[in-house]
Amino acid sequence: MRQTDSGAHPAAPKLQAIVFDMDGLMVDTEPLSFEVWAALLREHGHELDHETYGRMIGRRTDESARLVLSRYPLPFSIPELVAHKSQLWEARWRQGVPAMPGLFELHEEIRRRGIPWAVATSSPRYYAEQILQQLGLWPTNGVFVGGDEVAHGKPAPDLYLLAAERLGIPAESCLALEDSVPGARAALAAGMQLIVVPAGTAPPGIFDFAPHVSPSLHEVAGRLDSFFGSS
Repeated sequence: MRQTDSGAHPAAPKLQAIVFDMDGLMVDTEPLSFEVWAALLREHGHELDHETYGRMIGRRTDESARLVLSRYPLPFSIPELVAHKSQLWEARWRQGVPAMPGLFELHEEIRRRGIPWAVATSSPRYYAEQILQQLGLWPTNGVFVGGDEVAHGKPAPDLYLLAAERLGIPAESCLALEDSVPGARAALAAGMQLIVVPAGTAPPGIFDFAPHVSPSLHEVAGRLDSFFGSS
């Protein structure tokens, strides 16, 4: 996998907006989510393996629940498992979640440039709004799409297409920032430009399909000229 992107690519057309994923991109919630799923499974005598959890990253809770039930025998229906996990997760995230390094630097640069931005997250709208409030980024951002607002979650393009619609900007004129394979594929399927900022250690080659891979949001903040022109 390319750990960083040197920028040696053909010049992209000047873009107009940025669309953020949230979990794993804006906030470092993936380790916390793993802990919650692992605790839930441990209640029933199972240990969550990292390969299974890796397949859950970037997907809606109902899709993750379906995957868990296909792997582990649990006394839940999909809606029951979603409800139980959501209850445990709410107790955890209300204690606070850490911002990813470079998030506030990037948002300050976006504010300085006057770039419209949105969030397109697989997480339910209610939870995501609470997280953005914790970060001090809501309601300053007026464009938002939660995973419970579309028919199909990532890797389908629905979330990103709706975000572009709410921005009033063509998807082709938006830069998506993602950390997961399903999210990255969703952004590309929507026709957006894409930078992947992998959360944690990604397996070699997993993002070879992505046109740009960056090691951090700090670096993304320093590369906006190549996508939006000089400020």
